[in-house]
Amino acid sequence: MISKIAVLCWEESRPWVSALRQNGYSVPWVEEPKGDSYKQIPRLEPDLVLIDLTRLPDQGKAMAVVLAGNEALSGIPIVVVSEKDSATRGLKGKVENLILTNPSELVTAVKSALSGKD
Repeated sequence: MISKIAVLCWEESRPWVSALRQNGYSVPWVEEPKGDSYKQIPRLEPDLVLIDLTRLPDQGKAMAVVLAGNEALSGIPIVVVSEKDSATRGLKGKVENLILTNPSELVTAVKSALSGKD
């Protein structure tokens, strides 16, 4: 079965979506991490949520906390992508199934997170 990934990323990070699709993943949700439309993600029943923290990391971190607290996403890995460790500070302990990665290791982190779910 093809894994579904919900992606919250900035326009300049859209190549991540192509990379995920080229690796055989379905990406039914792509939005910028702003506003509150991300709250609809649980309805998609994704296998993984990926959140871009390369710009405005506080917004992305807040979204990760809200999504992690949604019962429908219980047990779903949340991968946060950042170029700096400081952008992810404060997430550990607040987000269950959290995976931290950088842009160059994105696909590897997704594969690892999803292999752990099988």
